[in-house]
This record gives sequence, C-alpha cells and structure tokens, in this order.
Amino acid sequence: MSLSLPLQSSDGTQRVELEDGWQILIDPSGRMLRETAAENVDGWRNTRVGLSWNVQFEDLRDYMGAAWYRLHFELPQFRDTRHVLLKFGAVDYFCEVIVNGVTIGTHEGGYTPFSFEITNAVHPGANELMIRVVDPPMNEAENRALFPEMMYNEIPHGKQNWYVQNSGIWQGVRLELCPSIYIERLDVTPHVSGHFTVDARLAGLGLTAEGGSLTRSVELRVRVFEKSGRCAFDQRTALTPSSHNVKIDGSVAGARPWSPDDPELYILTAELTGAVSYRRRTRFGFRSFEAKEGKLYLNGERFFMRAALDQDFYPETIHTPTSMEFVRDMMLKAKRLGINLLRCHLKVAHPVYLDVADETGMLIWTELPSWSDSWFPSDHFSTMAAIRADRMFWEILIRDWNHPSIVLQTIMNESWGINLKDAAQRDWLHATFDRIKDLLEPLGRLVVDNSACEGNFHVKSDIDDFHQYYSMPDHVDLWDRWLAELSSRPSWTFSPYGDAVRTGQEPLVVSEFGNWGLPKLPDRLPWWFNVSFGERGVTKPAGVIDRFHDYGFDKLFGSFNELAEETQRHQFISLKHEIESIRSYASLQGYVITGITDVHWEVNGLLDMWRNEKLYVKDLANIQTSDLIACKMPAYSFYGGDRVEIPTFISHFSRVNLAGAMLRWTSISGESGHIPIASDLPSGSVIALAPIRISLPGVDRPQTERLELELRDRNGDRLAENFYSLPVLPRRPVAPRIRLALTNESHKYIFPRLKDSGFVLAVRPDPAQIMITGSYDSVVETHLQQGGKALLIANSETALPADWPIKTVVRSGTELDGRWFSNFNWIRCDVEPFSGLAFTPILGFESARVAPNHVILGVEPEQFDDVLSGITYGWLNNNCALAAQIQVGPGKLFLTTYRFQFYGSDPYATELLNSILCYMDSPKMQPGFKLPTSSMAHTKA
Repeated sequence: MSLSLPLQSSDGTQRVELEDGWQILIDPSGRMLRETAAENVDGWRNTRVGLSWNVQFEDLRDYMGAAWYRLHFELPQFRDTRHVLLKFGAVDYFCEVIVNGVTIGTHEGGYTPFSFEITNAVHPGANELMIRVVDPPMNEAENRALFPEMMYNEIPHGKQNWYVQNSGIWQGVRLELCPSIYIERLDVTPHVSGHFTVDARLAGLGLTAEGGSLTRSVELRVRVFEKSGRCAFDQRTALTPSSHNVKIDGSVAGARPWSPDDPELYILTAELTGAVSYRRRTRFGFRSFEAKEGKLYLNGERFFMRAALDQDFYPETIHTPTSMEFVRDMMLKAKRLGINLLRCHLKVAHPVYLDVADETGMLIWTELPSWSDSWFPSDHFSTMAAIRADRMFWEILIRDWNHPSIVLQTIMNESWGINLKDAAQRDWLHATFDRIKDLLEPLGRLVVDNSACEGNFHVKSDIDDFHQYYSMPDHVDLWDRWLAELSSRPSWTFSPYGDAVRTGQEPLVVSEFGNWGLPKLPDRLPWWFNVSFGERGVTKPAGVIDRFHDYGFDKLFGSFNELAEETQRHQFISLKHEIESIRSYASLQGYVITGITDVHWEVNGLLDMWRNEKLYVKDLANIQTSDLIACKMPAYSFYGGDRVEIPTFISHFSRVNLAGAMLRWTSISGESGHIPIASDLPSGSVIALAPIRISLPGVDRPQTERLELELRDRNGDRLAENFYSLPVLPRRPVAPRIRLALTNESHKYIFPRLKDSGFVLAVRPDPAQIMITGSYDSVVETHLQQGGKALLIANSETALPADWPIKTVVRSGTELDGRWFSNFNWIRCDVEPFSGLAFTPILGFESARVAPNHVILGVEPEQFDDVLSGITYGWLNNNCALAAQIQVGPGKLFLTTYRFQFYGSDPYATELLNSILCYMDSPKMQPGFKLPTSSMAHTKA
C-alpha cells in the first residue's frame, strides 16, 4: 500500500499514485530556473518520493538547500472528470509546482498535506511535472544569503537539527480525477453518548450558479458501519445550490466507546448519487478525555497516564514510516510494555502513524514542531514564526480531525522559540492557547501551552506538566526531593509574573524523565552512527567499539553486546525507582518516559532504534499496570542477618473490586507472608498497606535477596506482581593491625566511626600507617616520599596538585552530571577492593550513598589498568576514573572521588571504605600508573 495519504480517501474516484519514475537535481546556488534545470543533461539522478533526499543519497546526508524534482507521467482518458487534483502528503519545506510549463502554485510547511487544482494544465497522455523544493539551511549566514525570506530558526522544523534533517518530498504524491461535484472533506464530531455530527464539505464546478440544476439532482447519502459490517446509521440528504457545507446530525444506538482496551472504530461513508457519482469514507470513534479536579478521565473513568515520548524517527527512513506493519509492531510492543499513550514529540506524525494508533488503541499526545530550540544559537520568537505555527496548526487540524487516538495538543516545548520573560510573548502564548482550546473543545482534546522544564513554566494549560532528568542512582535524593515538591503543586510550574491563569485543578504529570540503555549492535553499523548532536563528543556513537577495547571494557564485559545488556539492566532499575516513586503520590496523574525508542545517538528508548525490545520488557510491563503494588525501601543496602521493615503501597486505577484481595510476598531465602485488603479502594487512590517484615539471610559474600510480590483478588486471580533485589553484604571484621592517620580536618568526622570499626588510629603519621586525606599537600607528599601509602578522598576540585596531568572536576552543571546522556559507574568486579562487594559491574542503587560528585580527568587509556572504578557516558564517551591506584615516587596513592559521609550507617559505604583500606594494607596494591611528586604549588590542606 502507499504510505502517502490518510485513510480518509475518495474510493469512488480515479486515482493515480505518482510513485515511480522521479528524478532529482540538486541546486546548491538556490537560483536555478526551471528552464535551466530542464536543459541539464548530467545532473539528474533517479529518486523516490515519499522519502527524503537525505536518506537516499550518501552525499546528501547533510544537504539543505534547493533541488528540482521532475516526473513524466501518463494520464488516462478523463471519464466523467471535471477536476484533476494533484495531492501531496508533505514536502519539507517549501515547494513550487509546475505542470507542463504552467506554474500551478506554491506551498510552505514541511509536515502537512496540500493539493492543487491542475485541470487546465494537464491532458490525457504524456505530461510533465516539475517541483522546486527549498529546505532552508541551518547555517544562518548561508540561510540569509540564499533564502532570507525563510530563516531556519523561524520555520517549524522540530528536532531535525538534533538528529538528521528531513528534506524534500518525504510523503507521497497522487492524482485524483473527480466529477463536477465531489466531497473535499468529512469532519466527524462524535460524543461518547453515540451522538455525532458530520460536516461534509463539497467542492466543484457543479456547486456554482451555473451548476444549480445539477446540484438539485444530486443526493448525499451518509452511512455509519460497525466493524462487523452492520449499518448503524443511514441518512439521505438532497443537495441545494448552496450546499457547499452539509451538516448532518445522527446517533448510533448502543455505541461502543473507543478506548485502549477496546479501540472500537466506526466507518463513515458519504456518497453522492444521482447526476454525480462519488464516494468518500473516513473512520472515527466515540471517546471523551477530560481534566477535572486535578484528575484525568477517559470515557468518564479515572485514567492514569503511562506514556512514552516518541520522536517518531525511523532507522533508515528518518521521518517516513517503513511500513504500516512496522508502526503497528512498535505500538503493539509499547502496549505490551504497559504504555497507554505516546507523546509524538515536536513532529507532525505521518498519517499512517495515526491510523495505526486508532486501530491499536494507542492514545496520542501531539505537539507543534518548534522553530528553534534551547540549543540553537539564534533561538528567538518572531511574528513570522508565530504566523507559520498558526498556519501549520490549521492544516494539522483539518488533516487529523477524525482521529479518536489524539487526546492532547502541545503548543510549545520547554519554551523553545519563545522568551517567557517577555510579557508580550506570554500574552501571545495565552491567546494561542485560548484559540486552540476553543477549536479542539468539540473533539475532547486537552491543550498544553508550554510543556515545561526547569527555567520555564506554564501560563495557561489544561495539564500542569513538567520535565526532569536525573542520573540514577547518583541523584536519587535530588529526584525524590523534586518529586515530593512537584506533587504538592508548587508555584514554580506557572508564571511568576502575576499573569498565570491557574485553577489549581490541572492534573499534575511528570511529562519527561528517563535514562539511557545502550542497544545491541548489528554486524554492520548504520550510516547514522557518525551523527552526533552539535558535534558534542559525548553524543557520538562512532568509534564506540574502539573505545570499548581501548579503555578495557572488553576485560569487564567480554563483548560490547554484553555491556549493552548491563546498561539496559541499569536503565530498568533507574526507571523502576522513578516510576514507583511517581505512583506513590496520589496527586500525580501520570508520566511520560523518554522515550519509546532510541533515536540515532540518543539511546534512552524502551525499544532500540530498530524497534527491538530491550531485555527488561517483562519486568517493566509488570510495573506499568493499572494496579501497582510496590515497596518503599528503607535503605539501599543491607547486612546479612538484618531484620528489615519495608513499607508497601498500592496505586489502584483499575475497575476491579479489591475487597478481599491479598498481597502475598515471598523471599528467595524462604520467608513469606501476606497482607489482606479488607475493603474496596476507590479508583485513582494510593493507599499505604501494612509493612513487610523480613529477616535477611546471613551471607559470606555479596548476595542479592529477591523479594517477590503478587496481588490476587478474592477469587485468586492475579492482578499485579512486582519484585525487589535487596543488596546484602557480609559484615567483615577489620584486621586490628591496620593503622590510620588523618592529615587534615576534611574527614575528621569519619575518625570515630573508623575506630568503632576496629582500625587503629595514630596520633602522629609515619610511613607504616595509611594516611587518609582530602587533598594532596606537603604532609601527604612527605609521607609518599618516605614510601608510605595515602588514601586521597578527592571531593573538591583543588584536591590534586595543579601541575599533575590528572585533575578532579565537579560533575554538577556540566556534561559529566549524567542527567541527560546517562553515566554508568563501573567497577572491576574481579579485583580488590571491589571484588568483595560486587553485585554487577555497573553499580546500582547499592552505591547511592557513595555516588561521586566529582570525577578524575586526564587518565589515558593505556593507564586504565590501574583504574579500579570508573565512569562512562552514553556511547562510552568522556571516560573518567572514580578510583585509581597510583605510584608517586616510592609511595602508593589510592585516589577516589567516592563519598563516605554515610560511613558507619550505610552498609555499602562502610564496606567500600573498609575494603579500600584493607586492600591498601596488603601487598596486592601494586600500581603501574606512575606520577611524579608535585612541585607543591599549594601546600595547605
């Protein structure tokens, strides 16, 4: 089938799909005339429409500018034809259409359909179609020189500059041969009660005064069919000379509402009969979607949004879906993951995407593509940008009116392209919200003015949504504090300038959060592996296999795909904490995970770029259910033999009566119990249940205690399940002979706790003692020069000598924080000091209390054998050390940026420091990485 145009089709007319025989000619000058293009002999090359030129030609991957398309096509003899329409699905960005040398018209806008009446320009037999396309270049100087009337940062382009540009005729082209009167559009406005209104918009010469007699002999018949084929509505209406728009009110008795669980679609056909024969059909569904009293309702029932962001990019075709089956497969996988809504991000989805959403029952949150973003150097608001956005919205509204899957519309994302400090621009946003809200009200669609993140806010919105990214587990405390504040409906989500129109009843939604998990790679790497974001090295996949070997990851994981699986496990445990913490607040009505698929270099998808499932699909699906049973862990790590009390709760959004239900739990070590639910809970509630009390087994090595939960109703049917992995560590005694000395005040707090652990604390340092310090000073240097050992806990940027090739840098506020392109903190599981407390090579939540705020830069790949713990970002970029052993003169230095504020209270923090000190006391510490003694530019601690 053609993926060019929507399902709303004219079945009774002659159609010619213009798919084959196209050629393209690139015009770097931007000034080539049609005659010059037509006379060109060597420059034309064969191409396809329905697919951008960036995809089809290696030398045009990054090309933005002008090009000519041409096609020679045969038109059949006109049969009862008075109108020939040339229809385009979408052309990015501007096009001029010429038929047989006659200029037909132009269109501006890269995402929406348009058509031209070409009846007087074509004839039966051979015809020529030429199209000049301009996609303005992103380079501002080039843009201004060639196409100053279309500045890139004033045209809606979405996130093309993040990934790959999408230029040219990227949706299909079609000819339709229509009679003197034809149906241009069918707009169905349904109500969940079963009532509906049809607006049939007619066109053609037969509607003019000269065609008045023809109009009187034409009848419009409208029928509605159920999916079984039964006709549920049938009405005939005689046309009059003024019948340009025919409105029909009707109802379907016993109409079934459209929902994710039961996406009931009705087919509406509108047929002109009599002197004219023509038929058009469309689909629609009866569905309501509301926000009221801080809650979301779908078809009158409580709704919790379990969504994912969808960039809607495709592996080899960028914006164009590979096939309807490819889209359907992705949406069905998303539904199996528990996703009930996709936020189609900053892109107007292809019609096929929405057709499949209607069929599969996937709710869609749509967004207007932005004209600029927070990363673009000339991000600004302009009158032309606003006009273009408004025109684009109207074209989208007309195209997508009948899709029941669409329930939300965003105007701006994170204030990209608008300065919310400017009162006039806030007024524009307010007015635009009101206008779009009025237009969408009949369709039961909600509107978001600005989907906000830190640094911006809402002015007037149906949804109080906010974005937040944190590295897990490094920033788990920050996430938990932020989420608690958001759940209380803070003032900072709306305008602080006194012009916020806030009811206090807008549903609260965490509309972006997420973490990365690397995909398994095919044998042949795709062409977009060389693409990065703005030349920022941390986002570049290219060279990842070399980095895998250069930094010694092959010694930790064996193969890249094994490492990818570990990062996916880390992605899951991060999402699990975030999702469960969101659902622990009754005030929060949903979330949007970034994202449903990877997108080229950005690999935060639940599926990879090729729509393959990542390894945690079953476990994630179990916590993305209407009813969730969950625990709030009292700690991140435990000692064997501990008696632990674990709070539990249920987030209940199903219609199941929970009276008499039972929460049962079991541990892998053999403990079990149950918690009864005596009475039914209202849908939409979050209720604390009785805690689980469990004794952890004694262990002699690190071990994971698995706690499994299941909720069964009074009939014994399983409603929900979940599990937890509790990191359990042995209490290891410290050899009493290990003597420690402290050099400065930075870690004075830790000395009493070290003494309690069994270490011997010295008053005066000597080479036989292990020195603990927070910075490299003259005392430390002297100790190392005497052949001593020093533990440097570097929690500041001034911890190391200025003349050393390595340095410690703070992560917060830089690319090293891991909030967007996730960091993975890794350890060498097979060597001390980490072998005695290793669960997985990539650290999980057991390390939350020691997660470093600083990293060690400057360690070369060939020195990474002495890096015992490190940190990597995204595609194994920005590789830094977190713990390294170094030979300094005759002395030995153990350098780490891990934090030990929770030493003595957190098992992992305690055992990690103990293990480091025991390792340093042993003859096993033999670093090969050497650094010279410092010139001691600073000598104070």
